[in-house]
Amino acid sequence: MSDLQTLRDKAIASMNDIYVMLSEDNIAYLPYDLYANESRIIEKVNVDGTFAKHFFLNKEGVYPANLSGPAVTKVIPWNLEQATINSGNNTKEAYQPGYFIDLRQLKMSRLNMIQISNDSSAVADTPIPNSALPIAKNTFIPVPKDQQNQLKAVPKNANLYVAFFQKPDDTRSSSECYSYCVSYISAEEVNKHIVISKTPPTHQDISIEHLKTYYGDAQVQAGAINPKDLGSDSTTKHNIEFDSVGAMPVTCYVANLRTFKP
Repeated sequence: MSDLQTLRDKAIASMNDIYVMLSEDNIAYLPYDLYANESRIIEKVNVDGTFAKHFFLNKEGVYPANLSGPAVTKVIPWNLEQATINSGNNTKEAYQPGYFIDLRQLKMSRLNMIQISNDSSAVADTPIPNSALPIAKNTFIPVPKDQQNQLKAVPKNANLYVAFFQKPDDTRSSSECYSYCVSYISAEEVNKHIVISKTPPTHQDISIEHLKTYYGDAQVQAGAINPKDLGSDSTTKHNIEFDSVGAMPVTCYVANLRTFKP
């Protein structure tokens, strides 16, 4: 197997992983198996419409306004107060304010209009039946005016709340609801996954340089690159040399928390 094919295989295997750009020039790498671990799941809606676990989602199936829409935003103390009501547990003891990374909003669409060697058909996710979902009386839950000052504050620590589809590789329609989960990763745990540069540089080091340039310098808050946009079999081995850092960019999800400033 060629070096290039090995890189492509790794890119596809890691396409649901997340790079999180933290303060002080640190970048954490969170594999899918880490954030999707059942022990970390705090919110879960199954394909039959069952609300297995509540947290941000209320009993009527509605999200708070500050978490509805952004791919990356802040989880404020008010959200945790509401989570206590939604879940029936004292969430303020176990969870801290931080950041909400909604991978459901980051569709990993192909952008390069190029031919690829592996043209396998995509599998469609199974939508939740509309009849299985609750009828909501109030579909807009704003942050109370006396709590909106919390939206201006920058979280002290990078505690992460990650929302993701249960079948991330499947395709979905924007007019349907699908099964998903939300997991919690404490800042202490995130810090254990900070990327350390190696000598000689690895492909991950190349990805880090790409992130620093195209996300850090450009102040991009979030993004995703489909591994199939890497190119066709005509790509040469030169593309994976470290000196050609932009040729093989990171192919997974990216959240840049450095864009949140006081």
